[in-house]
Amino acid sequence: MKLLIVVEDIFEFKDGTLHFSPFVAIAELKEVKAGDRLELRRPDGTTIHTTLYGFDRASSPVRGQWGLSVNKPLTRADIPIGTEVWKAD
Repeated sequence: MKLLIVVEDIFEFKDGTLHFSPFVAIAELKEVKAGDRLELRRPDGTTIHTTLYGFDRASSPVRGQWGLSVNKPLTRADIPIGTEVWKAD
């Protein structure tokens, strides 16, 4: 397992994808790809298993960093601030 980020903010787009902040340094993502299994560890101690939907950049990209996104059936309410996003082995 590898910790990718601790969620500070979430943006939900009209298509249902959830985009996490903060961004991740590209070097930290060299072994991570869309379709990888993720474990989301919520602050209350519960976990959710999901799949990495993809990567994204902000409209004014932060040099050398990418955002992570997941897709339905998860909603913003499922992932509180402080959730740890881990890449599952």
